[in-house]
Amino acid sequence: MSDQNPSKPPSSSQPIRIFRGWYVVAGGFLNSMLMIGATIYSFGLFVQPIEQEFGLNREQINLGYMFLLVGFAIWAPIAGKLLAKFDARIISCVGGATFTAGMVGISVSNNPLIMAILILVPIAYGVVSAGAFAANTIVTRWFLNKRGRALGIVAVATSAGGFAISPIFAALLSEFGWRQSVAIMGISVGILTSVIAILLIRDRPSDVGSIPDGQVNENEARFTETGTVMTARQITGSRNFWLIAVGIGLLLGSDQAILTSLVPYGLDRGFSVSEAALLISALTISAIGGKFVMGWLADRVDKRALFLIVVLCNLAFLGILLIEPSYTQIFTAALIVGLAVGGVYPVWTSLTADSFGSASFGIAYGLMNIISMPFALISLALVGRSYDQTGSYDFAFAAFIVLDIISVILVYGVRIKQTSRKATS
Repeated sequence: MSDQNPSKPPSSSQPIRIFRGWYVVAGGFLNSMLMIGATIYSFGLFVQPIEQEFGLNREQINLGYMFLLVGFAIWAPIAGKLLAKFDARIISCVGGATFTAGMVGISVSNNPLIMAILILVPIAYGVVSAGAFAANTIVTRWFLNKRGRALGIVAVATSAGGFAISPIFAALLSEFGWRQSVAIMGISVGILTSVIAILLIRDRPSDVGSIPDGQVNENEARFTETGTVMTARQITGSRNFWLIAVGIGLLLGSDQAILTSLVPYGLDRGFSVSEAALLISALTISAIGGKFVMGWLADRVDKRALFLIVVLCNLAFLGILLIEPSYTQIFTAALIVGLAVGGVYPVWTSLTADSFGSASFGIAYGLMNIISMPFALISLALVGRSYDQTGSYDFAFAAFIVLDIISVILVYGVRIKQTSRKATS
């Protein structure tokens, strides 16, 4: 006779225990929001101030954004390896410190080249090691059946950064000028990300005596968490690696160019600074919803079909920008089709995790950044040159439509081995 008692319903007085992985998601969310909001989503606010102070054209100013993206590509694979070997809290704290140093350095610099180097090295490293890249890498280890929704929540953080941090940066800019604003934001974000990492981030479920999802299938969970780490050569030798990296890179290039151009596009149309900044907020509100939805669907629907939906939204937004709509029209469009900006990240991270496993996710994801980044750089150069030579962004927007279509064809070529894992509620 078995000595085990039948399972009892939980006592009403017994506190509900939240799976520790959700605290990790919360920490990754907050740090991603701070880092991305203070850089990518706020860059457009400084186009005109930098243009006026240094006499640079739009293409030259966009080089600063390109340096940030190049820095992401350089530091991502390095951060992936560091996160596989060292405590993520230490990596995040160092990242927060370098981010602060870089931002303060920019605030006192009068040399555009030095400012570009500060963006490339300390700021880019800080964003990668303490922001979204680190969050995605760590969260992938904590979830299996609920991985899509967990990554979707983390992906929402970047949009939340645009919604919450960009307006704060705009207010600081109006009150203190661009130099003091950069210093204030750099110090604040650096401190906050370090504190959040120490309080909430933990490397792996085994560090707290748990397993992915808190599930009882220990064999499956143990394999997921401690599976063989693939080498860079094995990863780059995979057909899926190139299809995902290039396909995502083409779409991200379009998204990045739209984000950096939307504020100056609005200002050129005669919108005020606050109205132009509000367009970013509208876009990110839509993106937040898209990331939640795409993350939830990623556990249930073919991710290639989800990618198609994302691209269709991107195409719709580009088409609207080409017809030079009124402020009300473009604001409404941003609220509806921002899904294209938001949905790509949960689809990308889920596809990568399914293709290479959580043990190799950080390295694969980092290497993909190297491959996808040149497409973003080309797109940024194209959008800047389109404006400088024609006085509008129309040529670049039309080119992005073609590139988006190619991206769908590539991603539909990805082949993922079906697993027997059962989705849990």
